Amino acid sequence: MSQQPAYQSLRHTHRRFGVRATAAAVGGFLLYVLLSSFLPGLMNTPLSGHLTIGLALGLGQFVLMGVIVWRYLVHMRTRVTPVVRGLRGLVRHQEATDRERAAFEARNAPHGEEFRPW
Repeated sequence: MSQQPAYQSLRHTHRRFGVRATAAAVGGFLLYVLLSSFLPGLMNTPLSGHLTIGLALGLGQFVLMGVIVWRYLVHMRTRVTPVVRGLRGLVRHQEATDRERAAFEARNAPHGEEFRPW
């Protein structure tokens, strides 16, 4: 199964998405941490009332994670699930063929003509 082109394509697509999603999540968090560390004056700048840029960016982390999860679900539904269904069908067909071949060989095997040791 692992030699099938569809399986290889599936692995490549899924790995590529995983790298992108991880880079976006880590990049967003790293940006927030670096801004907090090196530009505290900017992060404490009020936007409206008690809402500061730092607080808005911190809440933006939840939005970023939500967008990444949403894109993951869309990716799975559109790119992964159809290929997996096709591969499952291929495996089921191969298993059925193997069962039929084994049953045919069992029916047509010679019976009672075994050679016994002395």
